Amino acid sequence: MALSRRDLFLGNFLQAKTAVATIPPITTDPTFHFLQRISYGPRPADVRRARQIGIEAYLDEQLHPEQIEDAEANGRLRNLPLLNMDRHTLHQLSNSEYRSQRALTEGMLVRAVYSKRQLLERMVEFWADHFNISGDEYTRDLLVFQREAIRANALGSFRDLLFAVAKSPAMLHYLDNYLNVAEAPNENYARELMELHTLGVDGGYTEADVKAVARAFTGWTTHNGTRTGFYFDPTTHDTDPKQVLGHSLPGNRGIEDGLHVLNILTEHPATARFICTKLCIRFVRDTPPVSLVDRLTAVWQQTSGDIKIVLRTLFLSDEFFNSAGQKFRRPLDVFIGALRATGTQITQWWRLEEMIYALGQPPYGWPAPNGYPDVAVAWQSSGGLLARWNVAMTLTHGAYEDIYDDGYGLTTNLHQRIGQPETVSQLVDAVAEQVLGAPLAGEARADFIDYVMDGVGDGETAVTPHLLARKLATLFGLMLASPAFQWR
Repeated sequence: MALSRRDLFLGNFLQAKTAVATIPPITTDPTFHFLQRISYGPRPADVRRARQIGIEAYLDEQLHPEQIEDAEANGRLRNLPLLNMDRHTLHQLSNSEYRSQRALTEGMLVRAVYSKRQLLERMVEFWADHFNISGDEYTRDLLVFQREAIRANALGSFRDLLFAVAKSPAMLHYLDNYLNVAEAPNENYARELMELHTLGVDGGYTEADVKAVARAFTGWTTHNGTRTGFYFDPTTHDTDPKQVLGHSLPGNRGIEDGLHVLNILTEHPATARFICTKLCIRFVRDTPPVSLVDRLTAVWQQTSGDIKIVLRTLFLSDEFFNSAGQKFRRPLDVFIGALRATGTQITQWWRLEEMIYALGQPPYGWPAPNGYPDVAVAWQSSGGLLARWNVAMTLTHGAYEDIYDDGYGLTTNLHQRIGQPETVSQLVDAVAEQVLGAPLAGEARADFIDYVMDGVGDGETAVTPHLLARKLATLFGLMLASPAFQWR
């Protein structure tokens, strides 16, 4: 089933409309907006439940993921046993680096697509960017890092999260602190700890602070003889007194120096403001509202960085609810949302790799320690938009053609998603509910009705098996490529 010139024209038109600063939201319904932002794309059942119990109750459920039954995701994760292996076992496996990288990628996608604990998955991704470690090496330790530092603390205390990250062998290797000794201090971790993990580049620290923090973390290294891989070597630690951000670190101490620094940075006002700003950029808009940043910063300081309380304040704020349509989805977000919307199954690893690399955002693939960018301008190149269009059509049109031949690496059954629409307008509405979570209206809805009818007829035309065979898959694909799906 080849795409017609009309299909391609509409696709190009939708791509052109996508590359704008913002778009009007498809609905001003606060429940829909809320679900769009806390998840990778609301499913119809999510919308029904949120309407039934209310936004605040739904948010409280998501902030306590341990209380949410998650059978489907857990069932699929049983096929990825490496995700639960301890560090020593992982290091003993044959071909362990490649196998760990594959398990990391598949595990991230399985949880994001199938888990009911959507806010947890969004926050795991947020912290994975914040404490970014490139997945091209150290993948065994990165797997443990993601499980025991990031996931375990994603909705907990920032202090616990920062301490767990600092002692992770993956971070100690990635930022070279395992080489940090008194005779030759290595400043890589010290600098990124303040610039990226806590205070921010404008957080008020000096080069003298960087040098002192590096000295405080001398001796923080790794050793395969310990349970976690972390080891403090007192023989390589600088025991002289130090000054960090106006605080005195007395001499003749050991690991206490690094722990003291982490406490200083955790409690610093600049840390609260820096991370609350990043949360607003991720969940509200690219230019964060100063009023909301101020309020979140105050809550952060009052609660000593209680992530749940800060998020609750954010998601129930007026600034949040006034930001519909102002966040451009990152490529991986688009990919996950498309899988949630279509139910397409990727049956071959090569096909999954091909698509996520074409989109330009493979999980754990950003080489620098600052994590994948989080603003629209970073992702709006013509090549990037074309990649989104191609992947949307692969997951729909391509998968639909592959029903009887798994050589394409995809399977789907889009018919099961839409019920039995009787008219073209009902068909468009059914697809919109699956893809967007809410019906389209006005010109956007009319464009898709016109596409299905090839410009002849109207929305009351009856849906026939022949029409579905010709139009259903591409209708899904075009809606995934539309601005209404790319912006939220």
